Amino acid sequence: MSSQGRYLATNDDDNLLDAVTLDSIVTPQANLADRFESQLKLFDVDNAHCLGLGEQAPYAPVLLHLRLEDGCGKAQAIFEQEPTGEHYELLRAVGVTFKGGESHDEYYLAKFENRLPTHIHAGILSHFQRTANCNLFFLQQGNIDENLETGLLQAATKRIQWSKERVFQALAQLTTAACQQPMAMTCFPPAPAQPFLYGDLVPLGFMLKALEVAGLSDSYAELKQYLLDKQQDSLWAFESDRLITATDSALILQGLDTVESIEALEQFSDGAGGYYPQLWSNSEDSNKMLLDDSCQHWCQTDYATTCMIRALRQKVGLPSKTPVELLQQGMATRSGLYFANPYLVDYYLALAISQDDAGKDLRQQLLTEVLASRNEDFSFGTFDRAFSTSLAIATMDTLGYRGRGLQASQLKLLEFIKPSGQSPVAIPFYSTLIKDAQKESSLLENMLQANVFGSTTNILKQLQTRTVFDKDHDISLYLDNHKMISTAIAALALSIDAQGNTNLDSLPKIQPHPRYRCRNHTEYIANFALPPYMKQSLTPQLIA
Repeated sequence: MSSQGRYLATNDDDNLLDAVTLDSIVTPQANLADRFESQLKLFDVDNAHCLGLGEQAPYAPVLLHLRLEDGCGKAQAIFEQEPTGEHYELLRAVGVTFKGGESHDEYYLAKFENRLPTHIHAGILSHFQRTANCNLFFLQQGNIDENLETGLLQAATKRIQWSKERVFQALAQLTTAACQQPMAMTCFPPAPAQPFLYGDLVPLGFMLKALEVAGLSDSYAELKQYLLDKQQDSLWAFESDRLITATDSALILQGLDTVESIEALEQFSDGAGGYYPQLWSNSEDSNKMLLDDSCQHWCQTDYATTCMIRALRQKVGLPSKTPVELLQQGMATRSGLYFANPYLVDYYLALAISQDDAGKDLRQQLLTEVLASRNEDFSFGTFDRAFSTSLAIATMDTLGYRGRGLQASQLKLLEFIKPSGQSPVAIPFYSTLIKDAQKESSLLENMLQANVFGSTTNILKQLQTRTVFDKDHDISLYLDNHKMISTAIAALALSIDAQGNTNLDSLPKIQPHPRYRCRNHTEYIANFALPPYMKQSLTPQLIA
């Protein structure tokens, strides 16, 4: 192109042809290649699938280099200066992410990635009404003005809504399957023990709550009746027809408003506001865990269980037996005896303190810590990132933080959701037994009788024997292999209306707590989840 018009260039020489007559012409004295020679040197021009050049007053001209790689557009744009990045969290709504850049003399080379399937799908959802916005973004030197911001917000809303409906459909399908036959989690004990199916009830509590939020009344009624049929003395076990526990019952009661069952949890109270995860005895008792040296650390109040029961009592209007001060005291070392993800503990703590005037400072502290742990791409966690991100979103919402920051995390969550509408497999729970080389734990022995696997699996590559306070622990991890828990929490996260423009920097800046930076589940368990329960006496008082 030139100011005299358009010309054709041949492949084998430098001749230019008139685009209409195909007559050979004299090379124009002024051309774009000469005018933008210094900028074009920043590109590998011959390696581009597309080169773009444009100008829109009052902005300077912009050059764009695009190369397609595995369904992703790798773009480089030459701006006059580094863009401010304001509203860039919204670019994920159309599949675009800013990858940084570098300064070159008078120019800034900005780099972007465009996930084309997402970009095209966003266009389909908007009926391709804003196709010009892509060009405007670059012509405006990467600045997102009010018009572009509005378009991106609309794209974000439509994509989140569409994905939410997919997740809801997956929930309904999982409910139908779970009510037809047991769909247990998979327990992975340390090698050489084999994995086995265990835990067919607790995942359904997460599902029930999500179905209620989704408004899927038929599926909700079906699953509710299934769970009510599985009750034992108004409560539930982790696995059908096994020992009822406070922790498992509270998890199932998430989606129920059964006052009788919530009141029944008081049998696990320590009388001072805390709750034991289960009851125990030195002798055989069908209603109590048989105590041995390997599980003596289970016999103390559990922070996460206490939070859940406090939240349940508030939900149905029962007076709380747990003072906020008790939760504040355990805030610094908060964890659960069986929770393998720090954000799972945070979520139930948020529910426990969401309605108290006395919990205002604790809510602010929790929100500050959760937001400080957010990754640069608005995800959360270093392992099980989809599950962690869903939990963090639900926690933010429970604590009253919505708007742009939460929406940016929702957009990131969409990248994890499978085409089926299900969220990836996660490991929500763990259990540990103090290792004794002289004997096998009776608990593990009983559980292994349910083994249905013929060989070991390498799905978990974590160190499952860890030392905590000079005690070796065998760690068993519980895999949500049917994706019921992870999909249910994703449904809750995507159901939140994040409209608004909450300032992303409105809270104090602190360094993320190390609990959120562990590389895997067992590192978190050994360093943060388990230690609070090993500092106390390991000689439990027997509960008569």
